Amino acid sequence: MGILMMNQILLILRFLFCMIGAAALLGVFSFPDAVIPPSPAMESAEGFTLYALKPAAWLLPVLFMELVSCCGPRRNLVWFSSLFAVLVAALVAYPVLEATRPEITGPTFTYQGGMLSSGLAYYIAFTAVSFLFRKVLLAYAFPSEELHDNLEVGFVSASALDPASARTVQEIAAEKKAAAPRFRFKQGDARMAERFRLIMKRMVFRSRIANAATAVLVAILILWLCCYPQPTAEEALQRDLKAMYAHKMLPNGYALASNRAVHAAARVMKHISDYESLAGMTRAEAEQWLGLDAVPPAYKAWLRDERPIALASANSMHENRTRFLTVTNGRQICVLYIRTSDADGRIIVSELQDAGWDAVADENRRRIGNDWGALYR
Repeated sequence: MGILMMNQILLILRFLFCMIGAAALLGVFSFPDAVIPPSPAMESAEGFTLYALKPAAWLLPVLFMELVSCCGPRRNLVWFSSLFAVLVAALVAYPVLEATRPEITGPTFTYQGGMLSSGLAYYIAFTAVSFLFRKVLLAYAFPSEELHDNLEVGFVSASALDPASARTVQEIAAEKKAAAPRFRFKQGDARMAERFRLIMKRMVFRSRIANAATAVLVAILILWLCCYPQPTAEEALQRDLKAMYAHKMLPNGYALASNRAVHAAARVMKHISDYESLAGMTRAEAEQWLGLDAVPPAYKAWLRDERPIALASANSMHENRTRFLTVTNGRQICVLYIRTSDADGRIIVSELQDAGWDAVADENRRRIGNDWGALYR
């Protein structure tokens, strides 16, 4: 009893550790830049570097999962149960994240990766390939004893064909034949047959119940993915306007926005830039539209600082535009620039400038900006 319980505990521990590896695999597929951030210096470095292993970073959690699953019996059970557990959890969380934290499910900027949406696609493909490899190819290449016993009738192993153990026809004919049993069903036998029939019927019933339950759960999951309420464009804008001002004040008086706030600010500024939402407004009207009246004065002063700053994605700022709104978490920054009319000071054009999200993209944009500036200078 103690050994059986210990084996069950070890099986549960292996499942949990393998599930951690599966979650790490999904994370690497979804957010590779979080594992090894883009670096212009590393991309241009000569020779072998750790940066060159970035496309193969997903192999690390796979090797960890393989090691955990091989530490005991029922390897495929541990492997696939952990993969499917993480997959189901990710699919359940996906529509909720899409409605509340879209920066996790999709890219905020075009130069970013596909985030969780593409990570799930890679993860599902890996699970399918893993199933074919482990349950088909490996099962065919290394058949188990149960499969060996269930081979077709007429299969003869090589040991039975050894010439040293061959017999003549006379020896085979002289061998004493065992009497073939003849079963005659009596009252007791009929009861045993009925009992066996009931057992088989119960097993078939349980199998059908399990299949029906699986089908119902899959249907519920599909309905959850398809029918979970998603915000409209206006609702998403209002959600981001509320989220973009979350921040913390450091002891030195410096203000930092939360990671969610920076993403929300990027979406709001992109919306303003694409649709010219502030066109024709005065600065005061634009502040009211952005909801800056509800922001604490100390943080509002940081947000509305109009002094020129240097960004990694651009060199000198254009003289005819003004920094109107700045949201940063210390590493990533979003700046909304405006151009105003000389006659009445109303906003004519708004544009978003971001930096700190991808060092390679920042360097490329800075170079393109320099080339365009030199062309029209």
